[in-house]
Amino acid sequence: MSKSAQIAILTAILLLAAGTRILHITQQSLWIDEGITYFNIQSPDLIRTLAQTDVHPPLYFALLKGWIGLAGGSVLSMRMFSALFSILAVALVVPLAKIINREQPWFRHPSVPILAALMLTLSDSDVVLAQDVRMYTLRTVLVLLSMIFYLRWTRRMTAWRAALWMLPSVAMLYTQYQSGYILVVQGLHALLFLRGSVRRNAIAILFLIGALFLPWALGVAVDQRNNDFGIQAALPSNWTTMTQILQKYLSSQWGLMLALLLLGTFMLMPGPGLRWRPAGPTFILVTWLAFTLVISFILNLAYPVVLAPHRLLLISPAIALLIARGLRNIRSPERIVLVGAIAVFGLAVVDDYYPKEPWDQMAASATQYSLPGDMALLELYRGDNPVTYYLDWNTDHTLDVESLRKWREYTPENYPQGLIDILNQHDTVWFFHWSPDLTGFDLLAQTGYVQTALLTTDHIGNALNVYRYDRLPETPVTTYENGMTLRDVAIDAADMRVDLWWSSPEPLSVDFTTSVFLLDASGQLAAQNDSFPFENRRSTSGWQPGEVVYDPHALAPKDLPAGEYTVAVQIYTYQDGVRVLTEDGEQWAVIGTLTVGG
Repeated sequence: MSKSAQIAILTAILLLAAGTRILHITQQSLWIDEGITYFNIQSPDLIRTLAQTDVHPPLYFALLKGWIGLAGGSVLSMRMFSALFSILAVALVVPLAKIINREQPWFRHPSVPILAALMLTLSDSDVVLAQDVRMYTLRTVLVLLSMIFYLRWTRRMTAWRAALWMLPSVAMLYTQYQSGYILVVQGLHALLFLRGSVRRNAIAILFLIGALFLPWALGVAVDQRNNDFGIQAALPSNWTTMTQILQKYLSSQWGLMLALLLLGTFMLMPGPGLRWRPAGPTFILVTWLAFTLVISFILNLAYPVVLAPHRLLLISPAIALLIARGLRNIRSPERIVLVGAIAVFGLAVVDDYYPKEPWDQMAASATQYSLPGDMALLELYRGDNPVTYYLDWNTDHTLDVESLRKWREYTPENYPQGLIDILNQHDTVWFFHWSPDLTGFDLLAQTGYVQTALLTTDHIGNALNVYRYDRLPETPVTTYENGMTLRDVAIDAADMRVDLWWSSPEPLSVDFTTSVFLLDASGQLAAQNDSFPFENRRSTSGWQPGEVVYDPHALAPKDLPAGEYTVAVQIYTYQDGVRVLTEDGEQWAVIGTLTVGG
């Protein structure tokens, strides 16, 4: 295969990797772990926040913070940061394949780096985490760089190569703690396969890498063990977990891929018999994979967060390389057919998919009606972080966001009085609730709020609820002859919207239409919105006696000539157009004015 052909194929694979990692990158909401990332990078003191509330080192978060400063803080921008590292990992597996197989002529074939890049491209776990605002793809890149520069240093010891090996090695420790597995693999390889001064210097450099990490390890990491690990997403250390991990990293074709992986530990060169020996390259790849799994299984018994599949992403390059070597052991015509089948299956079937809670939709359900000065109160466990992101970034109306969980965990000495003091500063609260804890409802009731609306977002049969709570004046605006009482009004000229609050002391057997309209200075109709209450969602025949119903009306047209308009409300029955008079016998109630322009 010519060099130009190799470059063309690798370019196509990189484009495929980019496509799989960028396609649908914003389709799902930020999930809980991504929300934690947002919480960390929003902190004015990142190190202190990580030390007190998290279980990760700081490098990824610091880099992401800088990236956001350049590219913005949208979901697309933040996830692209991970996607770019994942694409870079596909490119880096090529030089690793070349250098790691340099001493084995059979696996030095130009097809092996190409196949390794293709296998990593098709890895569903890599694709999923490329669309995740977390540190795992950055860690993969640093692991690859550490291994590449380690192997290059073993071939020619220079200070420059030692520095190149040390830099990504230290950086990966400051990115995610399980990166340390790779340094153990390198240390075992140095002890077993290197000789003389090369071995001594390698061990010395590994100790130096550890020493550069020691200040953080002793000053922060040790104490982080006492922090809340969050949702227990790790799997138990048992055989069922092993099969699940195999399926995630080898796909649902795991039997075939496992056979190819094992085949990659042998050399089936022409001639009789198998040619296998524990050569250095094979040892590195097998130990890279096995050590990570075994140690994770053991550590998971003490810290049941270690064996989460996404935390094991550092094994994917080793798997890709072993499978590529296994494919090399298959004769060419059959190999081409098999690679084609694997590629088609990998692109057509999704083996690693997690339906994330639609926090974006939940937040949007409230922000479409929120006004400046409203408050958001969250009882969502760690879902409070992604919802906070969407409340911060996806609305022009700045909300005062408070999390009940954070009050209880971070400032228990001021809870609940500190929160009650904040509640008393607002007239409207949007209560986001998905939890068995009902404390928030009690706090809102005791501070004089009345529930006026309920917005529900479905998540696989689960209701993500947003309740609107308002403080209402004791004196109503007006009452109509059918018993409907207009409890309060709010006129928003900026959004050309009028909000109404209704109640009725008795059940209503008829569905009444509520109408809000504007009259210009000459008394002519200028804008209007008619509907059953709350945009046809709260028909009056379904009201309970005494309940308060929120009823927003977006006026059309929104673009009106400058001037002052009279705002009025009327009630009528849609089927015959008969108006319900006010208690004063008027056909409508004038509730205020709206000024456009000027």
